Amino acid sequence: MSLTAGTRFGPYEIIAPLGAGGMGEVYRARDTRLGRDVALKLLPDPANRDRFEQEAKAVAALNHPNIMAVFDVGENYFVSELVEGDSLRKLDPMPLRKVTEIAAQIADGLAAAHAAGIVHRDLKPENIMVTRDGRAKILDFGLAKVEQPASNDPDATQAISKTDPGAVMGTVGYMSPEQVRGRPADHRSDIFSFGLVLYEMLGGKRAFQADSAVETMNAILTQDPPDLPATVPPALQQIVDHCIEKNAAERFQSARDLAFGLRALSTHSSHGSGQVQALTSAPEPPLKAKARPWPLIALALAGVAAAAGLYIGRASISTAQPKFTRLTFQRGYVSSARFAPDGKTIVYSASWDGDPFEIFSTRVESMDSRPLSLSNAHIFSISSNGDLAIGLDPKMASNRYGLSGTLARVPLAGGAPRPLMKDVFAADWEPKTDRLAVAHLVDGNMRVEFPVGKVIYQTSGWIGTVRFSPDGKHLAISDHPLRWDDRGDVAVLDLEGHKTIVSGGWESVEGVDWSPSGDEVLFAAAESGLSRTLFAVTLAGKRRQIFESPSALMLEDIGPTGRMLVSSDDGARNEMIALNAGDSREHGLAYLNLSIPADLSRDGKQLLFTEFSAGKNYAIGLRKTDGSPAILLGEGQASSLSADGQTVLAILHTAPQQLLLVPTGAGETVHLPNPGLTFQNGAQWMPDGKHVVFAANEAGKAARLYLQSVVPPDQPRAFTADWMTLDGSSVSPDGKAVVARHANDPLAIFPIDGSAPQPIAGVQAGDKFLRWSADGGSLFFASDNGCHSRIYKLNWHTGAQQHARELMPSDQAGVFGVDPILLTPDGSGTVYGFERVLLNLQLVDGAK
Repeated sequence: MSLTAGTRFGPYEIIAPLGAGGMGEVYRARDTRLGRDVALKLLPDPANRDRFEQEAKAVAALNHPNIMAVFDVGENYFVSELVEGDSLRKLDPMPLRKVTEIAAQIADGLAAAHAAGIVHRDLKPENIMVTRDGRAKILDFGLAKVEQPASNDPDATQAISKTDPGAVMGTVGYMSPEQVRGRPADHRSDIFSFGLVLYEMLGGKRAFQADSAVETMNAILTQDPPDLPATVPPALQQIVDHCIEKNAAERFQSARDLAFGLRALSTHSSHGSGQVQALTSAPEPPLKAKARPWPLIALALAGVAAAAGLYIGRASISTAQPKFTRLTFQRGYVSSARFAPDGKTIVYSASWDGDPFEIFSTRVESMDSRPLSLSNAHIFSISSNGDLAIGLDPKMASNRYGLSGTLARVPLAGGAPRPLMKDVFAADWEPKTDRLAVAHLVDGNMRVEFPVGKVIYQTSGWIGTVRFSPDGKHLAISDHPLRWDDRGDVAVLDLEGHKTIVSGGWESVEGVDWSPSGDEVLFAAAESGLSRTLFAVTLAGKRRQIFESPSALMLEDIGPTGRMLVSSDDGARNEMIALNAGDSREHGLAYLNLSIPADLSRDGKQLLFTEFSAGKNYAIGLRKTDGSPAILLGEGQASSLSADGQTVLAILHTAPQQLLLVPTGAGETVHLPNPGLTFQNGAQWMPDGKHVVFAANEAGKAARLYLQSVVPPDQPRAFTADWMTLDGSSVSPDGKAVVARHANDPLAIFPIDGSAPQPIAGVQAGDKFLRWSADGGSLFFASDNGCHSRIYKLNWHTGAQQHARELMPSDQAGVFGVDPILLTPDGSGTVYGFERVLLNLQLVDGAK
């Protein structure tokens, strides 16, 4: 069907057509709920439904600034961001630096897709847009397929990739040899196609161009393309050659390495000012309709020959540029790493293949690691005399953030750890002494202490890193105002606790350390998303960029010579899994790649969730647990779904924060009054639908529990003392009490009327409260053992337990627990979440 301007398609108002093809019609439309323009793609031919759905699922699984974002998916349509710009084929001439920058961005986008297991299979100039602000966007995943992880259900790939064995898929002229032969094509096929696009950008003509499609495909299999013009730097020629090797095993093995190489080459060549020359592309082979001419690029910059120091295969550059050497090769999560005093020994902690954390050592010149007989432990710091500060029995406070343990001291040479204090999240040795600075949780607040016992700073949020300056006069910290949210600031404390924010307002900041001279603080941060850049900032706030990363880079340590240890993301994704009453099979419900469950309707049919990858303020999502398409309701962090399913309680993380009532259907969002409170752990509806309850704190004070009327909206009223936290779905069915915790006391039942709390019999320390039973006589809890959660029903009067069910992801690599867990009141319906984060450790030389 064709739509005309002004036509309404659900909440979308058609503005104008953008284009059409065999895979769908695309319109510019207005999302009347959020007030933004979007691209609406409709399927005109039901025969193409499988491939259309395949594209929607493929792109919806990704969240990256260099990949077109999908906002909404439905039957025979999906809605994506509106990319304002031109395809590569229509771009004007560009300078050399811009060419390599765009190429690196394309590689970044491919790296993100490949990390999610998605292969594009049709990369070409028409499928790459460049926005008006110079950002490359990969489009059109209509031929994409999901690679099959070794440990996953084989049906997963069959459900998404419908290609018959032996079918030739792709566009002639940009296909890999394996595509031409109709053989399986993995992520290295995209690298070949990328090489052909880059060749065309540099040389002004296609790498393989013959009189017919058959001859072109034969050339891809049997011939090498002509050398690029002599003006192309040898290092860039080498990158192209390495991309388009006939044998996939001889190409770049990851798009991430490719991006690093291109970006470093661009930096090395940044003083060149050569303008590329626009050429006209040759005609398309007869297999496809003729495309519009593409202004292609012939380089004219001979002064870049020194860039030939690039060594293909390791993404390492000449000594003027950073060289990256991978140190770990197993599948799992590196939690921390430090240089030993000799500068050549590296000590790190990691969880491989779902096993508990363990501490290992390796050498700069070695590819092997050896365990230090310190299992179930995490490394905090190494002193100048070789003592380790470690965390015993480490636990993640959330799916990914807030790794804590019992602080202990042990010699690097060996011995038994000596426990010092509990609930420590970060620690560092004072230079040339045996005193420690620590960040630990006390009575609901995170404290920085130095020396231990003297509080110099505290926050209701959390502290991710504590690092001493080389002269021992300052501490650099990553300061996160919201508990278990990685948004935050890089700050410096003097030893009396005076705080200076040297770089603030980051959407993601992880890893902080000092330069060897102590003149700068280095940190990894992102303004949006998780693709962090390494920055340096002076104490006066003057910031500079050191290098970019296409992944979730984390700075681990800087040695005395400036060598760095970084952990690099091999892939991160949050999963949401539903197991409905009577079902024998689980349903995956994740929307993009950072979907976190928030609440479950009483009948278990509607899931409220937050999509944390949908922008700076996140997005509120609603989805049926049968796997029907998700609906995004607007900005904010979802907290609670009203009993009638009509209104969502959510938090908007602005300054100050706002508590929102968001309709699930037609209606206007209501902003509740907030007298400057900071919300902790979300908010929940009361059963009457007229009040909400939440934990929050005033500036500089500990959290209390509040009750607030929403009909009519009124100011919140505190009904407990300080140092309170809420857990799980805490409101009782009759609305008279909540399950909560005071300071470090056991969980208890706190009446809303402010009377004395009632104890909960039989609950085990460390078990997670989930929700009340329907009759209010029992409580559901989860007992965790790593990735395994045992759910039980507890009579809170007698302490009697009844086993309910077991939850455990089948593949546990990079997973640190099942959280959150949502249940229906009778316990028959379940939705649980978990995050998989795969990190490797890398040594960085030459970064300045």
